[in-house]
Amino acid sequence: MPRQTYFIDPLAGDGANDGISEARPRRHHSACAVRPGDTVLFKRGSVMREALIACEGTPGEPVTYGAYGVGEDPLFLGSMALDEATRWVEDRPNVWRYTGEFPSEICNLVFNDGASCGTLRWSLAEVREPGDWYYSGIGDTCAAEGNDSHVSGGKTLYLCASANPTVVHASIEGVLWGLRRLVTGQRHLVFEHLAFRNSGVHGYQACAVTDVTIRFCDFRRIGGAVWNRERRIRFGNAIEMWDGATDITVEDCTFDDIYDSGVTHQGGETRNIPRRLRFVRNTFSRCGMGAYECREPSSDVSFEYNTCLNAGGGFSHQGEILPRQSEIHPEPMGHHIFIWRIDPGTQVGAVHIRHNTFSEAPHGSAIFSIIDPKDERWFVIDHNRYQQTVGTSLIRWGGRDYAPAEFQRYQTETGQDRHSTLVQA
Repeated sequence: MPRQTYFIDPLAGDGANDGISEARPRRHHSACAVRPGDTVLFKRGSVMREALIACEGTPGEPVTYGAYGVGEDPLFLGSMALDEATRWVEDRPNVWRYTGEFPSEICNLVFNDGASCGTLRWSLAEVREPGDWYYSGIGDTCAAEGNDSHVSGGKTLYLCASANPTVVHASIEGVLWGLRRLVTGQRHLVFEHLAFRNSGVHGYQACAVTDVTIRFCDFRRIGGAVWNRERRIRFGNAIEMWDGATDITVEDCTFDDIYDSGVTHQGGETRNIPRRLRFVRNTFSRCGMGAYECREPSSDVSFEYNTCLNAGGGFSHQGEILPRQSEIHPEPMGHHIFIWRIDPGTQVGAVHIRHNTFSEAPHGSAIFSIIDPKDERWFVIDHNRYQQTVGTSLIRWGGRDYAPAEFQRYQTETGQDRHSTLVQA
């Protein structure tokens, strides 16, 4: 059967259209009978407040999701607009209560089209400074059985502002727990030229993924959901491959303001080892945990030609007494490469970290490893460029911290980064 291309326009599309030409687009992709080898294109400039749940392809016939037309890449938003002035009531001086309802837990607030984010406070009494917010159901969803229930009814959002928040801010987006991800799909897929923003938990997330390519995509303001209310730990990754991944490529993407990690494989422990993963030519900025979180054993992984900037920046450290709360607290958080949860002797294949630029990790390290040295031998780190002007640690390797001034000592003692350079202003 010939491969088909479907055109989706959420504004001008019509359910009565066949969707097989730009002149007759459908309104929603779920109405298309997508088969392996087909392509689904969303009109540039369109905005969809929903998750993209992909139809899967077969070996050699992936389903491709992309864009057509001119303008900004199609945008999938995991947030709801809170711009209706009458919904905000001053509950007490400079503390405003939102009277509308939420479909799921609030995880973050985004102001002025992403110019800034609010600061989560863990009690109403702590809401004192402009931008502080508190949600009375904070942490309820993760505490619910299965961690996937949508707990929202009867919960209230509070925000500190000097006047009605819609006057103070040009736009307010309430970031939602939602479906736990903004895009998902397991097998034989290509995602390209799409934007995913304001997700309360993850951007792309799926289990046991195989043959998935994500390229020229944009992930911004991902995460912030509460994982453990008692310990005040939040979480959320831009791309998370859970319980195994094979033949994955993430290339030429942009990641900005991610609560935890830009890309990560985890959840399989030693059952389903991730294999043949490529993270190439991406730009990572302000990732709260790491641009690349290498968690649990893996084999044949390449993290190459990436640019990593300002580790630990963005909303992930707002309101925190550093080091940020995490599972390894009081160890620092906010690295470019974070390597952990690999039990001694379980790493099975090479991980190449080469030809990258690592610029500034003021709260953590450019590379931070807390695994056994026998497993560190599987890592090949070289031809990188480091820039570190703030902070005391450049790299933790072999159980010790190396300051920027000890870069040559690190090269000699570890044998890593032999052809790499350190730039200090």
